[in-house]
Amino acid sequence: MIREALKGGKGEVIKNPKVFIDPLSVFTDIPFREDIIRETAIAVRYFVKNDVKFSNLFLGLTGTGKTFVVKYIYNEIEEVKKEDPDYSGVKQVYLNSREVGGTPQAVLSVIAEKLTNSLVPRHGVNLGEYIDKIKSVLRGKKAIIYLDEVDTLVKRRGGDIVLYQLLRADADVSVIMISNDINVRDYMEPRVLSSLGPSVIFKPYDAVQLKEILAKYAEYGLIDGTFNDEILSYIAAISAREHGDARKAVNLLFRSAQLASGIGFIKKEHVDKAIVEYEQERLFEAVKSLPFHYKLALRAIVTTEDVVTAHKVYSKYCDKLKQKPLSYRRFSDIVSELDMFGIVKIKIMNRGRAGGIRKYVEVHDKEKIMKALDENLAEEMGYEYDEGSDVETS
Repeated sequence: MIREALKGGKGEVIKNPKVFIDPLSVFTDIPFREDIIRETAIAVRYFVKNDVKFSNLFLGLTGTGKTFVVKYIYNEIEEVKKEDPDYSGVKQVYLNSREVGGTPQAVLSVIAEKLTNSLVPRHGVNLGEYIDKIKSVLRGKKAIIYLDEVDTLVKRRGGDIVLYQLLRADADVSVIMISNDINVRDYMEPRVLSSLGPSVIFKPYDAVQLKEILAKYAEYGLIDGTFNDEILSYIAAISAREHGDARKAVNLLFRSAQLASGIGFIKKEHVDKAIVEYEQERLFEAVKSLPFHYKLALRAIVTTEDVVTAHKVYSKYCDKLKQKPLSYRRFSDIVSELDMFGIVKIKIMNRGRAGGIRKYVEVHDKEKIMKALDENLAEEMGYEYDEGSDVETS
């Protein structure tokens, strides 16, 4: 059995797994995003050749191709550097704001670090010093900075300062910002908005478009005869219902192909199993990656309805575990971040003069989240979850 798996051959489905893991190394175009790519390329050309700075905000739900397009543009510019001397001095920096920590210091230090190719401290440095360092390295050069998940930054205190400084910097810097939060502009101050260029909306893919995308991945990544039109349509239809998420569609196709390995053909049952695995794994990994107090907060939220009550339950958990509870304000920030991660959904309700405005939280898949928390918090909390161990909410 293991030798067959190691050698491959009989009943194999996947021809080139790199297509699914690193598609930019294979594809030379991105379907249904050609207009956005062309318009951005023209803005880049004006910046490089005519000194016209630009700033764009790429907005759209998860899986609509924002990051894919940005990395594609990044790679193409690197290739053009070899052909056009005007681009030789252009520096590029891509970073995911959430992954580097989301604070103004973290974001600016990473930008400075990538521009200078040297270590830059992330603490104990004034924000102005980071900006000065960025400006000094760009004397006589141009830079394009790509800020992914920029909403993580602007929702932090002082996050607007970073955008304002980059957009208004006395240096040749152009910025492309990416966000899954289509309302991210609401968190920006007027002085930032006045310096910001147009928003570029990435519409969700429909079933027809998703099927064409899947067909391209199947053509390059799967062996002929191991899939059919019906399977691609099935995956496309399911993914279209999930807000047109192309990333999920491609992942489902890849996992279905893995499950069909040794059989030689992808069947509907493989897709259905891949869907169950995907949902469980996505939720489990999201919960598992949360810091301790985030997990504790999430556990309190699952057993309550509004943020005020959840904070009381969370505080009781902390007392029980001899942990110092976070303030209500910080707790509320954590709830907002959990909403941003897609784990919970915040609803603001105005109860009138008597009730005031209250922040409520909806949690789907409570059983799955609690199961993930049970497995991840057992050691950290020092006890297994059961009905009797929960803290009273009243």
